[in-house]
Amino acid sequence: MAYNTKQQLAILQRLKEHGNTPVTAQDLSEELHQDGFSVSLATVYRQLEKLAETGRVHKISTGAGALYQPCPRQAGQCCLLLRCEDCGRMEHLDCPQFQDLCRQLGAEQGFQVDGRQTVLTGRCRICGKKEAASHGPA
Repeated sequence: MAYNTKQQLAILQRLKEHGNTPVTAQDLSEELHQDGFSVSLATVYRQLEKLAETGRVHKISTGAGALYQPCPRQAGQCCLLLRCEDCGRMEHLDCPQFQDLCRQLGAEQGFQVDGRQTVLTGRCRICGKKEAASHGPA
């Protein structure tokens, strides 16, 4: 059983406040300092790595660095993440077919999908409606 430190709890709380918007370690560090929580950026990175290893946080690698978001799933469950390229929101998708695909790839190809970092990029429903509204009726 993992135990939570004050730092981990503070980081998790700040991540939860961001909802479906992933954030950088730098952003979290700055927010914690604004809240009066004295924690170094190195400590924020270290705690985020521990939380990612236990499955409580997603670490999403991007060309500009890593983004972090809390994971509502149980550790060990595959997650399929949908990331909006317009607004940056990231949502979990419950998709039994994705878990079946992961098992099939493992069995047939010997390829183990990292279900904690599988991200599909596109446009969310909200941004899609905004774009449709900006083009007017068809």
